[in-house]
Amino acid sequence: MKVAAIALTLFMSSGSAILVAAQAAPDGMHQHESGSMAMHDHAAGAPVSYTELKATLEKLERARQSTAKYKDVRVAESDGYRAIGPDVPGMGLHYVLSAEQNGFDITKPPILLYEKDASVPGGYALVGVSYLLNAPEGPDGQPLNAPFPKSLAVWHRHENICVLPDRSTPHGLSEQQCVEKGGHFTGETQWMVHAWIWKDSPQGVFSPKNSSVM
Repeated sequence: MKVAAIALTLFMSSGSAILVAAQAAPDGMHQHESGSMAMHDHAAGAPVSYTELKATLEKLERARQSTAKYKDVRVAESDGYRAIGPDVPGMGLHYVLSAEQNGFDITKPPILLYEKDASVPGGYALVGVSYLLNAPEGPDGQPLNAPFPKSLAVWHRHENICVLPDRSTPHGLSEQQCVEKGGHFTGETQWMVHAWIWKDSPQGVFSPKNSSVM
């Protein structure tokens, strides 16, 4: 099954329902109300092998090599990434790839994460990336066959998201109310995870937020 950078059902005029909800929600929140975010915690202390650690490091190094050119945000823009949503402390500004992707590709993250920095070209410094995954949920509340060990990476999804034409995301709207306002409604998004590979996160490389990002 195709995994879009954010599939057409999750986009509206290059806007991402996933993205805006993730920026607004606090860490660890798990709700199933309209307009809210659902995050599933992984089992604490889940085992991870040396082989898994090594493979994860190799994947993240490939991600760094492939995204090094995007340290200049202008290069990201020329490759089809567009800034979506507000600039939020701990999460930065998200640049979302509007082109469709086939499957999970560690070298082509659908979302790049930036923070303001007047000293670098384009005024934004690359701090991390974000990946999407289209997969069924396992008994532990995490996606089946995820590309990163469950003990390291916690994936999350968002439910009942309405993105209006101005890219705002009002809470509590039903699908009908959203459509009546000209918005795009998403019942449930793909899985999502951050990887802070360009600026270390005190909370961990796969943490939902990075407190060092201003």
